[in-house]
Amino acid sequence: MNWQLAISISIVANVTTTLIQRRYSLRSEAPETFPSATSYLLGVMPVGITTGLFILPHHVNWSWWLDLLLLICASSMAVSGWIGFRAVKLLPIAAYQTIGRFTSIVAITIGWVVLREGLSLAQLIGAIVLLAAALLAIWAPAKNIAATERTVHFRAVFLTLIAATTLGIGLTAEKGILGHMQPGAVLIFGWGSQTIAMLLLALKDVNRENIRKFRPYEIKWSTLMGFVNGITGAFYVYSLSKSNNISLITALTAITLPLIALSGHFLLGERENQKLMWVSVGISFVGLLVSAL
Repeated sequence: MNWQLAISISIVANVTTTLIQRRYSLRSEAPETFPSATSYLLGVMPVGITTGLFILPHHVNWSWWLDLLLLICASSMAVSGWIGFRAVKLLPIAAYQTIGRFTSIVAITIGWVVLREGLSLAQLIGAIVLLAAALLAIWAPAKNIAATERTVHFRAVFLTLIAATTLGIGLTAEKGILGHMQPGAVLIFGWGSQTIAMLLLALKDVNRENIRKFRPYEIKWSTLMGFVNGITGAFYVYSLSKSNNISLITALTAITLPLIALSGHFLLGERENQKLMWVSVGISFVGLLVSAL
């Protein structure tokens, strides 16, 4: 399979994951650490172990540097999953995803500076356009809401930016990990370390009351979210290893934004009427097209 097809499958699965996460988060009463940990334990890891052991090569060159990369990746992903689940409850899906494109800026910047994986002029311009769209998405809802609601809005924006930043750090560390182990091993050891980090983070919220809140339907939705997320990640890691350019892959995945915005509009009934919000989505799509040149 070529990497272009793999990243296309990953994008479709990512859109599905986001829709499930949004719908589930609005109903969930459990602490935000529980769904993330459960989704990795029961959904992501089974996909990772199966794919890593039986489909992809999984040789590892262990070193202290690899251990450090695994630690950075696991802790960043755990924080991103926790904060992201909190943020997606507070923002409409189009706004959440548009602001979340800040992940692209973080991953591209670190990939360029640390991994020496540069961008062409078109890709750099596309990244700047994506950042402009994210800033517009922050301003769009705030322009039309009451002053008392703006505090909540900007808190949600702040959480989204934290989730996006830590995700960008985690994705870049994951690219560094690919220099020391084959893709199958990333799904086994990389995702395994992420699962452990999320379980450890969830321990802070473990008590009788919170456990009672985590009802069977929570486990079902968490597992489904994790399974689809595992498919997203497996094809993403494969495309990343084949293309060997995190900046390019990150730029291409920006197409998820207009797809998620349209899906949220028609499937979740989140009708964004603010013109600025839809302009920001359009600008993001332009940024994608420029990057793809």
